[in-house]
Amino acid sequence: MSAESNKLLVLDGQGVVFDAPIKRFLATFADDQQLSLTDIEARWESGLRERAWRGQIDDENFWNALAGQSVDAAQTRLRLDASYRPGPAAPHLADWSGKARLCLLSNHRSAWLLPRLDAFVIRSLFEEIWVSDATGHVKPEAAAFDPVFRYMDAGLDVLFVDDQPHNVRAAQALGIRGLVAAPDQGWLAQVSRWLSSAPQPATPR
Repeated sequence: MSAESNKLLVLDGQGVVFDAPIKRFLATFADDQQLSLTDIEARWESGLRERAWRGQIDDENFWNALAGQSVDAAQTRLRLDASYRPGPAAPHLADWSGKARLCLLSNHRSAWLLPRLDAFVIRSLFEEIWVSDATGHVKPEAAAFDPVFRYMDAGLDVLFVDDQPHNVRAAQALGIRGLVAAPDQGWLAQVSRWLSSAPQPATPR
Protein backbone atom coordinates (compact mmCIF):
# COMPACT_ATOMS: atom_id res chain seq x y z
CA MET A 1 0.00 0.00 0.00
CA SER A 2 1.36 3.37 -1.03
CA ALA A 3 0.18 5.62 1.79
CA GLU A 4 2.24 8.55 0.47
CA SER A 5 0.88 8.45 -3.09
CA ASN A 6 -1.27 11.29 -4.36
CA LYS A 7 -3.09 8.87 -6.66
CA LEU A 8 -6.04 6.67 -5.71
CA LEU A 9 -7.08 3.66 -7.78
CA VAL A 10 -10.60 2.48 -6.91
CA LEU A 11 -11.40 -1.02 -8.15
CA ASP A 12 -14.62 -2.99 -8.42
CA GLY A 13 -14.67 -6.41 -6.79
CA GLN A 14 -16.51 -8.62 -9.27
CA GLY A 15 -15.12 -8.69 -12.78
CA VAL A 16 -12.02 -6.70 -11.84
CA VAL A 17 -10.34 -8.02 -8.67
CA PHE A 18 -12.26 -11.31 -8.90
CA ASP A 19 -13.49 -13.03 -12.05
CA ALA A 20 -17.32 -12.80 -11.92
CA PRO A 21 -17.77 -15.36 -9.11
CA ILE A 22 -21.50 -14.84 -8.66
CA LYS A 23 -22.33 -15.65 -12.27
CA ARG A 24 -20.29 -18.85 -11.95
CA PHE A 25 -21.89 -19.68 -8.61
CA LEU A 26 -25.45 -19.34 -9.93
CA ALA A 27 -24.72 -21.93 -12.62
CA THR A 28 -23.22 -24.33 -10.05
CA PHE A 29 -26.09 -23.70 -7.64
CA ALA A 30 -28.68 -24.50 -10.31
CA ASP A 31 -26.86 -27.72 -11.15
CA ASP A 32 -26.55 -28.74 -7.49
CA GLN A 33 -30.25 -28.16 -6.86
CA GLN A 34 -31.25 -29.75 -10.19
CA LEU A 35 -33.07 -26.57 -11.12
CA SER A 36 -33.23 -24.46 -14.23
CA LEU A 37 -30.48 -21.86 -14.46
CA THR A 38 -33.01 -19.59 -16.16
CA ASP A 39 -35.26 -19.81 -13.10
CA ILE A 40 -32.37 -19.21 -10.70
CA GLU A 41 -31.21 -16.16 -12.66
CA ALA A 42 -34.78 -14.83 -12.79
CA ARG A 43 -35.08 -15.04 -8.99
CA TRP A 44 -31.68 -13.38 -8.60
CA GLU A 45 -32.63 -10.51 -10.89
CA SER A 46 -36.16 -10.10 -9.54
CA GLY A 47 -35.03 -8.57 -6.25
CA LEU A 48 -32.86 -11.07 -4.43
CA ARG A 49 -29.67 -9.49 -5.71
CA GLU A 50 -30.76 -6.09 -4.40
CA ARG A 51 -31.64 -7.51 -0.99
CA ALA A 52 -28.38 -9.45 -0.82
CA TRP A 53 -26.19 -6.48 -1.75
CA ARG A 54 -27.99 -4.25 0.76
CA GLY A 55 -27.63 -6.82 3.54
CA GLN A 56 -31.40 -7.13 3.90
CA ILE A 57 -31.49 -10.94 4.01
CA ASP A 58 -29.36 -13.52 5.81
CA ASP A 59 -27.54 -16.26 3.95
CA GLU A 60 -29.83 -19.18 4.81
CA ASN A 61 -32.98 -17.34 3.79
CA PHE A 62 -31.21 -16.08 0.69
CA TRP A 63 -30.20 -19.59 -0.44
CA ASN A 64 -33.72 -20.94 0.18
CA ALA A 65 -35.35 -18.06 -1.68
CA LEU A 66 -32.94 -18.45 -4.58
CA ALA A 67 -33.73 -22.16 -4.88
CA GLY A 68 -37.41 -21.91 -4.04
CA GLN A 69 -36.82 -24.74 -1.60
CA SER A 70 -34.74 -25.61 1.47
CA VAL A 71 -31.04 -26.11 0.75
CA ASP A 72 -27.93 -27.17 2.66
CA ALA A 73 -26.55 -23.78 3.71
CA ALA A 74 -23.09 -25.05 4.69
CA GLN A 75 -22.56 -26.93 1.42
CA THR A 76 -23.86 -23.97 -0.55
CA ARG A 77 -21.39 -21.65 1.13
CA LEU A 78 -18.54 -23.99 0.19
CA ARG A 79 -19.73 -23.87 -3.42
CA LEU A 80 -19.85 -20.09 -3.30
CA ASP A 81 -16.31 -19.80 -1.90
CA ALA A 82 -15.01 -22.13 -4.59
CA SER A 83 -16.48 -19.86 -7.29
CA TYR A 84 -14.01 -17.04 -6.58
CA ARG A 85 -11.06 -16.86 -8.96
CA PRO A 86 -8.53 -14.10 -9.58
CA GLY A 87 -9.79 -11.43 -11.94
CA PRO A 88 -7.80 -9.49 -14.54
CA ALA A 89 -6.51 -6.98 -11.99
CA ALA A 90 -5.29 -9.59 -9.51
CA PRO A 91 -1.79 -10.17 -10.97
CA HIS A 92 -1.16 -6.41 -10.98
CA LEU A 93 -2.36 -5.44 -7.52
CA ALA A 94 0.99 -5.70 -5.74
CA ASP A 95 2.66 -3.53 -8.39
CA TRP A 96 -0.17 -1.02 -8.47
CA SER A 97 -0.20 -0.73 -4.68
CA GLY A 98 3.37 0.55 -4.84
CA LYS A 99 2.38 3.34 -7.20
CA ALA A 100 -1.03 4.41 -5.88
CA ARG A 101 -3.34 3.96 -2.97
CA LEU A 102 -5.83 1.18 -3.67
CA CYS A 103 -9.44 0.99 -2.53
CA LEU A 104 -12.13 -1.56 -3.31
CA LEU A 105 -15.71 -0.47 -4.04
CA SER A 106 -18.02 -3.45 -4.49
CA ASN A 107 -21.69 -4.38 -4.64
CA HIS A 108 -21.33 -7.45 -2.46
CA ARG A 109 -21.72 -9.01 0.97
CA SER A 110 -18.88 -8.44 3.42
CA ALA A 111 -19.17 -11.97 4.83
CA TRP A 112 -18.62 -13.37 1.34
CA LEU A 113 -16.04 -10.95 0.00
CA LEU A 114 -13.65 -10.26 2.86
CA PRO A 115 -12.72 -13.91 3.57
CA ARG A 116 -11.96 -14.37 -0.13
CA LEU A 117 -9.66 -11.36 -0.11
CA ASP A 118 -7.88 -12.98 2.83
CA ALA A 119 -7.77 -16.37 1.10
CA PHE A 120 -6.07 -14.83 -1.94
CA VAL A 121 -3.77 -12.79 0.34
CA ILE A 122 -4.70 -9.44 -1.21
CA ARG A 123 -6.79 -7.75 1.47
CA SER A 124 -3.81 -5.88 2.93
CA LEU A 125 -3.13 -4.21 -0.42
CA PHE A 126 -6.27 -2.10 -0.07
CA GLU A 127 -6.29 1.02 2.07
CA GLU A 128 -10.08 0.87 2.38
CA ILE A 129 -12.76 -1.62 1.33
CA TRP A 130 -16.29 -0.32 0.77
CA VAL A 131 -18.89 -3.08 0.48
CA SER A 132 -22.52 -2.27 -0.29
CA ASP A 133 -24.05 -4.28 2.56
CA ALA A 134 -21.96 -2.23 5.01
CA THR A 135 -22.38 1.18 3.36
CA GLY A 136 -26.05 0.68 2.56
CA HIS A 137 -25.56 2.01 -0.97
CA VAL A 138 -25.40 0.02 -4.21
CA LYS A 139 -23.70 1.22 -7.38
CA PRO A 140 -24.72 3.03 -9.54
CA GLU A 141 -26.40 5.08 -6.79
CA ALA A 142 -24.60 8.37 -6.35
CA ALA A 143 -24.25 7.81 -2.59
CA ALA A 144 -22.24 4.63 -3.24
CA PHE A 145 -19.38 6.86 -4.41
CA ASP A 146 -19.40 9.15 -1.36
CA PRO A 147 -16.28 7.55 0.20
CA VAL A 148 -14.30 8.37 -2.94
CA PHE A 149 -14.93 12.08 -2.49
CA ARG A 150 -12.99 12.14 0.78
CA TYR A 151 -9.88 11.45 -1.30
CA MET A 152 -10.85 13.81 -4.09
CA ASP A 153 -11.54 16.58 -1.59
CA ALA A 154 -8.03 15.99 -0.23
CA GLY A 155 -6.69 16.68 -3.73
CA LEU A 156 -5.86 13.15 -4.84
CA ASP A 157 -5.92 12.11 -8.48
CA VAL A 158 -8.57 9.37 -8.63
CA LEU A 159 -9.35 6.66 -11.19
CA PHE A 160 -12.34 4.32 -10.78
CA VAL A 161 -12.41 0.99 -12.66
CA ASP A 162 -15.52 -1.18 -13.02
CA ASP A 163 -16.57 -3.85 -15.52
CA GLN A 164 -20.14 -2.48 -15.64
CA PRO A 165 -20.40 0.54 -17.99
CA HIS A 166 -23.42 1.95 -16.15
CA ASN A 167 -21.38 2.13 -12.93
CA VAL A 168 -18.58 3.95 -14.73
CA ARG A 169 -21.05 6.38 -16.31
CA ALA A 170 -22.52 7.08 -12.87
CA ALA A 171 -19.07 7.86 -11.48
CA GLN A 172 -18.22 10.10 -14.42
CA ALA A 173 -21.49 11.99 -13.98
CA LEU A 174 -20.28 12.84 -10.47
CA GLY A 175 -16.93 14.09 -11.74
CA ILE A 176 -14.93 10.94 -10.99
CA ARG A 177 -12.56 9.75 -13.72
CA GLY A 178 -13.80 6.30 -14.77
CA LEU A 179 -12.60 3.41 -16.89
CA VAL A 180 -14.54 0.37 -18.06
CA ALA A 181 -12.78 -2.95 -17.50
CA ALA A 182 -13.72 -4.33 -20.91
CA PRO A 183 -13.29 -8.04 -21.74
CA ASP A 184 -10.43 -7.36 -24.17
CA GLN A 185 -8.39 -6.17 -21.13
CA GLY A 186 -6.96 -3.19 -22.98
CA TRP A 187 -7.89 -1.19 -19.91
CA LEU A 188 -4.95 -2.72 -18.02
CA ALA A 189 -2.54 -0.74 -20.21
CA GLN A 190 -4.61 2.39 -19.63
CA VAL A 191 -4.27 1.93 -15.88
CA SER A 192 -0.50 1.54 -16.27
CA ARG A 193 -0.30 4.74 -18.30
CA TRP A 194 -2.36 6.60 -15.71
CA LEU A 195 -0.11 5.36 -12.91
CA SER A 196 2.96 6.59 -14.82
CA SER A 197 1.50 9.97 -15.71
CA ALA A 198 1.85 13.19 -13.75
CA PRO A 199 -0.93 13.49 -11.15
CA GLN A 200 -3.90 15.70 -11.95
CA PRO A 201 -5.29 16.48 -8.50
CA ALA A 202 -9.03 16.85 -8.21
CA THR A 203 -10.50 20.22 -7.40
CA PRO A 204 -12.02 20.02 -3.91
CA ARG A 205 -15.79 20.44 -3.87
